[in-house]
Amino acid sequence: MDYLLLILKELLLKTLIGSLVVAEHEYLSFTIFTSDMGTFHSTGTSRTIIRQLTTADEADFVALLGDQRVTSTLAFDEETMTERGIKHLLGLITSFYDSDNPILIFGVEEKQSGKLVGSTGYNSLDEEEAELFYAISPDFWGQGFATEIVAEMTRYAFENLPFITLKAFVTPDNEGAKRVAEKNGFENVGLTNNPNFFEPVYLYQKSRN
Repeated sequence: MDYLLLILKELLLKTLIGSLVVAEHEYLSFTIFTSDMGTFHSTGTSRTIIRQLTTADEADFVALLGDQRVTSTLAFDEETMTERGIKHLLGLITSFYDSDNPILIFGVEEKQSGKLVGSTGYNSLDEEEAELFYAISPDFWGQGFATEIVAEMTRYAFENLPFITLKAFVTPDNEGAKRVAEKNGFENVGLTNNPNFFEPVYLYQKSRN
């Protein structure tokens, strides 16, 4: 799941021409949905609100993607990791929410503080399958937020979106991501090759009942 930039570039290109992943090391990605899937506005957990990002999130979004603990294992180029690059990315995401091909990356806001603590969303693989991903600020690691977010985003997908199966690619050393996936009923189907990784990764998946 540690391949944010590759997905960003590919999907952003598709959007511009009109056309679970889950990780305890906290990575980020996004997807393109056709308009017939409807518009995602908000959902949440007992401690969070999962909602569309806004320009008001700029400082927290810059802090999230600018933190090397979040991005140390990702294929980011230097320009993307600058404050300017991150602000530009946020602007693209928010500007496409109301388009026919919205980029579905969402903010995770902690209810108590009102602070943006991460991001989550879906990366559509085809009409029936998608990756589920999340990215969480290191200040909130180890507090169960990832487990809550994956549970809610799984529920939302199966109840409101056409996906039959959600998938997550987990690197062998990412024990936290494995636990999050397993706690949410994702089955480890074994090692698989993924072109976005330099080594085989574990594929976790869960299908709609």
